[in-house]
Amino acid sequence: MKDFKQALKDNDMEALRKIPKVDIHTHGILSGTRRYAKEHGIEVTFEPINNITDFIEFIRTYISPIQIKEEGLRTLLEGNFQNCLDTGIKHISTCIEYKSCIRTFNSDVDKFINFLKSFQYDGLEIHWDLAMSRDSYTDDYKQIVLDLLNTKFFSGFDISSKENSVPNEKFKDFYALANSLGMTTKVHAGEQLGADYVKECIIDFNPKQIQHGIRIIEDEQVMKLAKEKGIIFNICPTSNVVLGNAKSIKEHPIKQMVDYGLKVTINTDDILMFESDINDEYLKLYNEGTLTADQLDEIRVFGLSLFE
Repeated sequence: MKDFKQALKDNDMEALRKIPKVDIHTHGILSGTRRYAKEHGIEVTFEPINNITDFIEFIRTYISPIQIKEEGLRTLLEGNFQNCLDTGIKHISTCIEYKSCIRTFNSDVDKFINFLKSFQYDGLEIHWDLAMSRDSYTDDYKQIVLDLLNTKFFSGFDISSKENSVPNEKFKDFYALANSLGMTTKVHAGEQLGADYVKECIIDFNPKQIQHGIRIIEDEQVMKLAKEKGIIFNICPTSNVVLGNAKSIKEHPIKQMVDYGLKVTINTDDILMFESDINDEYLKLYNEGTLTADQLDEIRVFGLSLFE
């Protein structure tokens, strides 16, 4: 079988699909392909998305009504995992909102967990991250989030959506618990806001990984802090460009991050939205000269090592 570096150099998509890799920054309901969605009766109008506000509005308009029903939620998630099987992903970390437990399962924690456990595939390990959207959280939901964390089912914990739309103070208790349980704590930061906000999240949450984090390059001292703490940055190049947070693949901050010695992985974020699977992401970075084949293979192998 052709090795990964040669497959990149040859732009051999068929070979790339057979080579093991990870995708550890994905949103479960948004990570199937458009083709899969259409073939399974999900009709969505895809309008141009240029920023996080457009993105959130798309989810509320088209995806939320589908995932309210268990059948719809299952179809969206199955699309995600089918894509993994098709593209060589052996480990996926995918987030599921705590509100899915409330909306779809009437706050029945056991039923929600059993639903998630029902997704089993040969050759694919699923690692579930419990997720929270900053801008839709209120303290009314605090107890169910704590209950879900205390099941010890989830591998990770993450907050996303508009950065700093809610003060970090609201989420400190959740991170303290998740860290005490040995979960892989993550936080979306440094995508929309700058390095100062990345630093704030590192101090407030002590996360093991940062989702995106690309604007950390604006402050070398924050890069130094992250490097010292061994924080991993789960980067989604196409998502960053489409949402206007990076100028282009060629000028993507991942190059500076890698050159500085930060630990990174390459991921897809939301395939349904950005139409770029994990192999597309690697190829784009190679073809644009952002990273070399050697660097990209090192990143691929590093991602796999996280699950050894």
